[in-house]
Amino acid sequence: MSIITITTDLGYRDPYLAMVKGVLYGKQPTAKIVDLACDVNPHAHNEGAFALRSALPYFPENTIHLFAIKFLNSSETISNLAIDNTRYLLSKYKGQYIICPDNGVLTLLDKTFNEPVYQLYFDNDRQHSFYLRDIFTEVASKIINQVPLEEFSSETGDYCKLYAFESFSTPSNLQGMVLYEDDFGNLITSITKQEFENQIGNKRFSIALPSYNVTKLHNTYDDVKIGDVVCFFNSMDLLEISLLGQSANKVAMKPNLLNKYKIDRIIVDIYD
Repeated sequence: MSIITITTDLGYRDPYLAMVKGVLYGKQPTAKIVDLACDVNPHAHNEGAFALRSALPYFPENTIHLFAIKFLNSSETISNLAIDNTRYLLSKYKGQYIICPDNGVLTLLDKTFNEPVYQLYFDNDRQHSFYLRDIFTEVASKIINQVPLEEFSSETGDYCKLYAFESFSTPSNLQGMVLYEDDFGNLITSITKQEFENQIGNKRFSIALPSYNVTKLHNTYDDVKIGDVVCFFNSMDLLEISLLGQSANKVAMKPNLLNKYKIDRIIVDIYD
């Protein structure tokens, strides 16, 4: 049995995702299709990359991951970053296949990514308009049927490379950013447990949020009462900020003259 995952911003309200699954089952009736993350914010390919990077280690070899979130920005930005939304790529990473647009997702998964990458062939522009349904499903089926790669792709070294923000430290603080907000409103940051322990250890620290000041780490959500802030290292060993029973944005919003906006930079101040 083959496993195919889908990461996309199509969501569940419209019939588009069901169309994709219907085509996949028509081509591979015995395949197992997994919704890895199908309700990603529109065009937030960095969120999708985080979801795929987090889940990928739990899947077996030869799983096929369909990543269908395009980078949407001004034509100038796309040109400067060498993004080409009309190209589609195939690679194998840690024994699993990844099919994606040429939007930098491969290096967002791993900054040291250095695997062979193949540009996919497709017949016409009409397929391009719904590439997940009309191109990616066909490629997945060819992989399962062991069709030689050279029959539908060609190797390329010319593809977009983007790199995720990395945490960094100074003698007085450790700085990271919010990578992802899950459906519970929990904020997952780029600060790893190892970075925190190496830089801070047993020293006193403070994380200044607009509406709260964190000075203590917990082990789980259950360590606090409903409505309290809890900050701990989650199952991915990433620093997470939560407001139990509510969205953490209530304590992570910064007032603006016209509106409110979320913070994205997390600074952990260190005290001797």
